Amino acid sequence: MDQNLLLGQALGLVTAICFAQNSIIYRHLGQKVGSQGVAHIRMWLALPFVLLLTRFIEGSWLPTDWALSTYLILLSSGVIGYFLTDLLMFRAYILLGSRESMVIMTLSPVVTAALSLFLFDEYLNLTQLLGMVITIGGVGMMILLDKHPTPIACERKNRSTGVLFAVLGSILQSISFLLAKAALSEGGPVSTNLIRNIGGLGAFIIFNGLIKRNAKAHFKILGQPRALFLLLLASLAGPVLGMSSQMKAFTLAPVGVVTTITQVSPVLLLPFDWFILKRKISAASLAGTLLSIAGIAVLFLSA
Repeated sequence: MDQNLLLGQALGLVTAICFAQNSIIYRHLGQKVGSQGVAHIRMWLALPFVLLLTRFIEGSWLPTDWALSTYLILLSSGVIGYFLTDLLMFRAYILLGSRESMVIMTLSPVVTAALSLFLFDEYLNLTQLLGMVITIGGVGMMILLDKHPTPIACERKNRSTGVLFAVLGSILQSISFLLAKAALSEGGPVSTNLIRNIGGLGAFIIFNGLIKRNAKAHFKILGQPRALFLLLLASLAGPVLGMSSQMKAFTLAPVGVVTTITQVSPVLLLPFDWFILKRKISAASLAGTLLSIAGIAVLFLSA
């Protein structure tokens, strides 16, 4: 059994758990203070914690001995992953609906696996490919076949634009991960995540502070203790712990496999829906969950 591969896949699952927690808080806060403000302020809250984590784990506050190209690659990865992908996906949720958008986002592991084959010669065996197909199929079944009301925006002929944004978001997410993977050969996973955070935050500062000039309104959330506490939790779970775990996973397991495992966040949310929100779990959700669990089991057995 390959212990590194097993650990990498386990870290991918930790990332999925962090992303699931994030989605709950972002959905709640986005309805109250706006999704763009939440995405922006979380980067400010995450930065000092990523700095501390970098110092604690890797022994320095900032990496200073990397090649210039490495910094540029990671800054670009942060802009694409933390900023552009989020803007596209938040817009897709409005135009297309979260269900269909999340299904399209399951294309990301496929795109990532295909590109990593050409860029890093990361070949997947038949068992890994089977596990990816089963997992993605389960997530897709759970989201696509579950019954939800059709978003009003879709009735205004915005569906095609929503699909375009979701597809672009999926592709850009893959590109962001592959750029990070390319830089991991020189830097550690936490410092890699730190530079990506700086890139994402820099993009928000330019966009919201200089272009749209609405950054001041975003900071009002800091004066709401309950909202601030929730956003702090989301920042710790997402940009800090979740992405640091994912960066480390990329050094131990194929990027396509790790990305596939991180896509099971909708499955992990079912217990929350059942026990906390008291929502009825549909047959499609249950079947998709079991299928996704089977797919993850196949991936772990491939180790």
